[in-house]
Amino acid sequence: MITNDVTGPIPQSGLRAFHLDSKGSIVFPMTLHVTSEALYIDVEGAAPQDVIASFDHFLVMERCSLKDAVGDCPSYWLLGDIADIFPEYERSIDGNLQRINVGDVAVYALPVLRRNGPCFVLWSADCDVSSVLEHAGAVSTTFAIAENERLSACIPAGCDDFARILAMECGIVDRAISFKKGCYIGQEVTARIDARGRTHRELVLLEIDGETDERDVYSGENVVGQIRSTTTIGAERTFAICHLRNEARTEPLTVGKLGVSVVRNVV
Repeated sequence: MITNDVTGPIPQSGLRAFHLDSKGSIVFPMTLHVTSEALYIDVEGAAPQDVIASFDHFLVMERCSLKDAVGDCPSYWLLGDIADIFPEYERSIDGNLQRINVGDVAVYALPVLRRNGPCFVLWSADCDVSSVLEHAGAVSTTFAIAENERLSACIPAGCDDFARILAMECGIVDRAISFKKGCYIGQEVTARIDARGRTHRELVLLEIDGETDERDVYSGENVVGQIRSTTTIGAERTFAICHLRNEARTEPLTVGKLGVSVVRNVV
């Protein structure tokens, strides 16, 4: 059902993968972690029940079940090392999953790729862990600051960046797609594009000279790309994940009245 091989080594930040439709387009991006008892799937902001319903439609293994591990309790990103927040509490580790016992509360943590440096998603099935984090000395931040860190590190994530583009245009093919694993939905189209050796578009990171809400990227008078997500640092630079035509990477680009100073590969 997914593009990557969960039986191989799992990176410390998780294994990136996609769930595709029959035409090879991305329906859900995800990051996977394997433990001794379960496969944890970070659905990167998608509605868990939508992902479960899509998987359940194709599930044929009676001994396999799907559930929302977080449930009704909110989860939080920790932009930093979990050992700095919970240095004195008992911790157990299973694969990439950590369990921290904070009094009577079991806090679970999985690493996520959201910045240059350690980052975790935290939750508890027992309660809202915000009070636990506050008591441990964690300082709350904003979603905008988290997006600044993600996009300045050239990291695409979630349906806003990936949904409805071809998997082979994702910009992270070497990390999110296996060409040796068994069949999955959309594999035939993905393999055909790989054999052809090229795509017409790819996700890239643009550095734009100023602040903008425009979504179309131009080369001259022609639209050559669409911006998927953005963050602005001050009023001087905008970082944007863009679905850009390949030949436009070396051309002068504009977004509205602003120029594009840098085009980078995503990671």
